[in-house]
Amino acid sequence: MDSEVDEVVQVLLQMVWNSPEFIQKAASQTLGIMVENVTPSRAMTALMDSGIQHRHVLVRKYAAKHLLTVMEKIGATKLAGTPLRAEKLVRLAVKLAQDCHKDTRYYGWKMLHMLMDHEKFKRLLKQSVSAHDL
Repeated sequence: MDSEVDEVVQVLLQMVWNSPEFIQKAASQTLGIMVENVTPSRAMTALMDSGIQHRHVLVRKYAAKHLLTVMEKIGATKLAGTPLRAEKLVRLAVKLAQDCHKDTRYYGWKMLHMLMDHEKFKRLLKQSVSAHDL
């Protein structure tokens, strides 16, 4: 399944975007199952590439929800071990914490709090995010 994660995430997020509510919930449940059964780094990469940057509010919400799950599964210490990914995560978490949808903001806020427990992320946050965004 790892080799098809990118395509599966795109299809499921597309279902969230233009479907009735019951299909949105089923797509979200399927994303949750996928996140639990694939390599966490592959799931995280697919969600960051396909969902977090999407212009539709619900897509960002569900992508943020499942990205938070993956981040909690990996842990802040392991996430801090890869400098490029850590910097991208900090920027995405700040962006999500400022989103127009309250649930997405909540997931972004939770990501930031999880990352702030690690000293490396505190430094990255101060370096890579403007004072206005902080």
